[in-house]
Amino acid sequence: MLYIDQDPFLKYNPYLESATTPFQKHWHEIVASALFYHAITMAAPLVNTAIFGEHYTSITNKKRKLNFDIHITAFVQSIVSIALCIPMFFHPYFRSDPVFGSYDFAGLTAALTCGYFIWDLLYCCLFHFDMFGLPYLFHAGAALTVFGTTFKGFCQPTIPSFLIFEASTPFVNVYWFASRLPKGAVNEKLFIVNGILLIVSFFSCRIVWGIYAAFRTFDICFKVRDQLPSGILPVTIVLNVGLNMLNIHWFSKMVLLAYKQFAGSGRKQE
Repeated sequence: MLYIDQDPFLKYNPYLESATTPFQKHWHEIVASALFYHAITMAAPLVNTAIFGEHYTSITNKKRKLNFDIHITAFVQSIVSIALCIPMFFHPYFRSDPVFGSYDFAGLTAALTCGYFIWDLLYCCLFHFDMFGLPYLFHAGAALTVFGTTFKGFCQPTIPSFLIFEASTPFVNVYWFASRLPKGAVNEKLFIVNGILLIVSFFSCRIVWGIYAAFRTFDICFKVRDQLPSGILPVTIVLNVGLNMLNIHWFSKMVLLAYKQFAGSGRKQE
């Protein structure tokens, strides 16, 4: 059996016996997840010091240093997300009951994901708005809302279709770190390979698969729209369209940056 049904952390909910909704069953995991990712950020200076040494410790700009720490947290979250969503693709509900199906492991995945986006929204996008701006604020708020709707018994089995977007994030973070280190600190061939994997994974997971998954989900939901909570379908459609547009915008910036780097490298060789 390649899928997982059970949530090993449900037993730590002090009010589990009286819980009647998915949110009441998993609220403690949302809180724990938000605290976990904040703790990762607080511990990130130790990790960055161990990995980057003086390249990190010599940074005097506090916001730039914080950005290193936040990217460590984002890297951890992407690995956790990939590990959580892969077995969900094999659950029978992914195909047999994608709209109304519900099981404990899916609730755990939604809770851990929502906890991350709560931390992202509050700590990164609001408290440090000057560092990230409106696009990241929209991304965090929209993602939190979309994944949060699964606690209303809406499309819980389809979570992996959208969480798999995070498959590109490790390459994004590696690129971010490498591009901020002094020239020669990172092997150029590895840098190029990571860049290629970044563009390929981002395009395939977030653009091609992302648009397909959105249309597939909306088509399934539209057929049972009369059975859905009022307003939930138009809200998620609007937010998903916005997120897809944001991914296309980010991808276009990646391609332009890659073109400039390769063009500059070619001119130097000439």
